[in-house]
Amino acid sequence: MFTIINGLPEDILGVVISGKITKEDYDQLNPLLEKHKMMHGSIKFFVEIEELNYTAKAMWADLKTGLHYWGNIKTIAIVTDKEWLEKFMEAFAVVIPGMKIRGFALSERQQALEWLKEQED
Repeated sequence: MFTIINGLPEDILGVVISGKITKEDYDQLNPLLEKHKMMHGSIKFFVEIEELNYTAKAMWADLKTGLHYWGNIKTIAIVTDKEWLEKFMEAFAVVIPGMKIRGFALSERQQALEWLKEQED
């Protein structure tokens, strides 16, 4: 499930990922991404991952969402206790032109937010 994080700076969209992720989660997230894109022109994304458990339809929805917002998501802070996921996402960022992705441990949540605040739109 995706839980939207309230209380973040206006130009940062935050979500906590936990439990089973379904297509319906993306149906709720996509309008928020669209609204954020319209308000700010680009998306700074704070993603805290507690657990990854995607259904097949959710994986397809994730791919479609990623392709749709390819040029709009400029920075992503991945916050997780899964070091392999931090490293994988940072390596993945190397092949995505124009996008910055940085991994942070759960204990570095505040540093992740500070890093996002410093990034240019």
